[in-house]
Amino acid sequence: MAVNKGLGHRQFLRQTNTIRIDPRVILASQLLEMNQVELGQALETELSENPALERIDAQDAAPTIEEILSAIAPCELTPGGGCNELHRSLPRDSGVETDWVDFTPSNDSLWDRLSAQLLGAIDHKLCEYLVGSINERGYLTCNREEIALACSVSLEEAEEAIALLKTCEPAGIGAHDLRECLELQLRDAATPAERLARKILRDDFEALVKKDARPLRRKYKVPIDLVEEAFFVVSSLNPFPGEDFRAETSSVQERSCAAQADLVIKRDEQGWVVEVQGPSVLNLRVDRGYEARNRELLRDRSANRDEKRHITEYVDRANRFLDAVSQRRRLLANIGRYLVGRQSGFVATGDYQFLIPLTRSQMAADLGAHESTVSRATSGKFIQIATGEVVSFDIFFKPALRIQKMIEDILTTENPDNPLSDESISRILESQGIKVARRTVNKYRDKNKLLSSRRRRSA
Repeated sequence: MAVNKGLGHRQFLRQTNTIRIDPRVILASQLLEMNQVELGQALETELSENPALERIDAQDAAPTIEEILSAIAPCELTPGGGCNELHRSLPRDSGVETDWVDFTPSNDSLWDRLSAQLLGAIDHKLCEYLVGSINERGYLTCNREEIALACSVSLEEAEEAIALLKTCEPAGIGAHDLRECLELQLRDAATPAERLARKILRDDFEALVKKDARPLRRKYKVPIDLVEEAFFVVSSLNPFPGEDFRAETSSVQERSCAAQADLVIKRDEQGWVVEVQGPSVLNLRVDRGYEARNRELLRDRSANRDEKRHITEYVDRANRFLDAVSQRRRLLANIGRYLVGRQSGFVATGDYQFLIPLTRSQMAADLGAHESTVSRATSGKFIQIATGEVVSFDIFFKPALRIQKMIEDILTTENPDNPLSDESISRILESQGIKVARRTVNKYRDKNKLLSSRRRRSA
């Protein structure tokens, strides 16, 4: 008897439990993790992709203080003695006398500073050409032949002008290459290490690049420590003096653009003020046309299915985005108020010795939030405290950073003629309530690229 062993099919039901994460939770977590710049980019993307989300126009916004004053108290807008920009903008028949001091720039550029140092010493045309040939790094981009030809001067005059340019500040300006730039910065060498560094730069540049101290010790008949000190002197020079000048004269906003504050804490007459930076729901809304049409479609059962799907999808998406932005701002504001209450000493003064040990889990428990939520809200973000200093949120949660900053502060106030040893720094920290071993001080100092006491004394 043959048995049919063919394949068969069976149907059965199985009940399983799966977790489906709400899209609103996912979006809120994503926006919470972003810093101010990233959130701004995400907003621009959402505005371009979602027709139901719109930015409130300026004319729809609340009137500014200036607009209110111009309407009810125009005399309040009369410029005072300190308002130079308004004085400059007034017409000539306004009765306000113009002083040449009004036109004094607040920040000179590198080229303005060089022109001021050279004018009167050399011909105006030669000065203009020479200064214009300096690039942003401070290097001269032309040779004496080009200068002589362009300015109709002799080669000797061009050479003298270049030599004069090289005496200008900042030191190192006017060099043609790195080696010459570093040599110019050592033209006033005073210490034995600086004088040796200048000789090595001039005659033994290859050995300097290799950091090979032994042949230089034999050649110059000096101790190995002095050769190493000379190496350090060279490494501490600025290879791009023009960029250094630009960093000094740039505005605070330009210098801190890489670390924009996501949260600002400041103090006024009424007390502490916590401001969350970045996009706000006050400047965004669901498009009124989409919102009105969505209400109509909810009541109309015979509405076009595709239109209803389109309207509902984008309106819901816009509302989810607005809710996520609002949640992010609320949490950051709560964190700011928490830090004002818990770390008020540091927030008010910027003094790192006032920092109280804190963990993200402790903050989360006190705020009634999950630790991962607080971690997303603070990781990779910065906060501006009352002193105007912008610091990373990590400073509140990593004790090592606090100790490193305190070591930096101690070294900035030490006597340069009698630098503090690591053991002395350890004792100072212990007197401030922080017990740190000498080896730990050494480790933190090296991590921050701070010199030893012996090298600080010679520097």
